[in-house]
Amino acid sequence: MMRLCCGALAGLFGQTFTYPLDVVRRQMQVENMQTFGGGSGARHKGITTIVSEQGWRQLFAGLSINYIKRCTIVSRLFLWFQLVSQHLT
Repeated sequence: MMRLCCGALAGLFGQTFTYPLDVVRRQMQVENMQTFGGGSGARHKGITTIVSEQGWRQLFAGLSINYIKRCTIVSRLFLWFQLVSQHLT
């Protein structure tokens, strides 16, 4: 049980710190798709542009759903890694 909790906490912290960068990446990809389809000229959307136009909360929009997904995946992977590495050594 302790290994599952440690894995869940690792997933929680990792997701919290990397999620804003993932939001920026997704918005840049969508912007490039729109300009490729005949839209106006592309302008770079970075963290500062997103925060000034949409607010800082936009960087964390949808994070709660990803907590559920990511924490369960990382906790299970952490547990299996520990179990397999103990049996191999």
